[in-house]
Amino acid sequence: VLIWCSVPIPFDDSSPPSRINFWFFLFWYYGIYNAVALFLMTKLFSIYALNWYPRLLGAKMTFALFWMISQTIGILFYFVPIMNDESVFWVSLTFFTMSMPVIGALVIIHRKRMDRRHRGRSAIMRWIPTDLPRLRAPASYRRFLWFCTALTIALLALVGGEMYAYLFLSTMPHTSLDAFVYVYSWVAAIYVMDAMTDYILYRKIRSHPLASIFKLYFFMIYFIFYRNLFARLRSVDQFAIVQLGSFLWVCIYYPIAMTPQVHKALVRFIGVTLTYDEYKEKLGRSFYLRNLAENTTMIGFLCWVNILHFGPNRAAYPYFHMDDKDGNPYNHQLTVIAAIIIWTSELTSAYITRHTFKKAFNHSITQQAVREFERYPEMIIGFVLVMIHVLQNILMALVKLDFTANLEKVT
Repeated sequence: VLIWCSVPIPFDDSSPPSRINFWFFLFWYYGIYNAVALFLMTKLFSIYALNWYPRLLGAKMTFALFWMISQTIGILFYFVPIMNDESVFWVSLTFFTMSMPVIGALVIIHRKRMDRRHRGRSAIMRWIPTDLPRLRAPASYRRFLWFCTALTIALLALVGGEMYAYLFLSTMPHTSLDAFVYVYSWVAAIYVMDAMTDYILYRKIRSHPLASIFKLYFFMIYFIFYRNLFARLRSVDQFAIVQLGSFLWVCIYYPIAMTPQVHKALVRFIGVTLTYDEYKEKLGRSFYLRNLAENTTMIGFLCWVNILHFGPNRAAYPYFHMDDKDGNPYNHQLTVIAAIIIWTSELTSAYITRHTFKKAFNHSITQQAVREFERYPEMIIGFVLVMIHVLQNILMALVKLDFTANLEKVT
């Protein structure tokens, strides 16, 4: 990801405001981003044990076809703009690109189901003269529909996050209260969507690898937007307000949630069916994935906040300028130092919580993670693709796009 955003961008107009060359953006920036998104969708379907591509075309041909369709739509938009806001268009195209495998799989599965149903009914009607009652959809078909529902929720979270970031950027500057509301309203939305997909993947699909990948996905989306908010905090007080809730949540919520009393209450009032040991593993897994998302997003942010502030692509990312001479109240040095302090506090709270788990509940988060990786090695590739895709996603949301002037030169 860092190499992807570090390659010098050619500009068609070097005078401010600089305009990115469309063809470079399309084939390097958006092209690679698109390919990673399709690889991620392919991996999710692979773990689910279902091919989303037609057997006649094959995986590689269908992958290339979907990628080319998305790129072609981008070219058409360049010559025939259908939206005044280019960022909204590319967000919408991202949603369409990642939806194509879901739509393709739905068509294939539905067609197979209708063929089987027709053959079965034809065979039975040969010796039964009366009409048959409408049969219920098979369990495998219902399970697949639940899987598509989970994918749709995840895609809506991705697009919603980009639009939320766009809204935040277009209404600056913000007060400390604005920043607090921005972060924790997004936290609430992410937790709701995470709970919905968690229920689907554990109760309806019963796939541990998919449940873990989706949970990491939601943690990554939350933390990556939270990290990049740091570039728009103007004082130490704002950093402290934003971070305080996270620190207290980790150190207080997770140990309390791990207690047998909370588990019994969830079983009695919510209807949780997990045993206490299973419940501890699920909560420990959630904490481990949270730590993984925290560290990945913070490393990414600290690297690209310097790369895009000092590097050759500075003009494409005015969000990371943060210079007093630019007339804005944001400061690069304050941002980096405060981010490092926040990361230190997160590592500290994670250590305290892990130690509490080990001493009070005899549960090692690290050992659990190692066991699960050994049991489900396919999760590793899924985790890597999720991390790369979400990191690319925020950089796509923050890049400054304006191709209208370039088009005027062409025409």
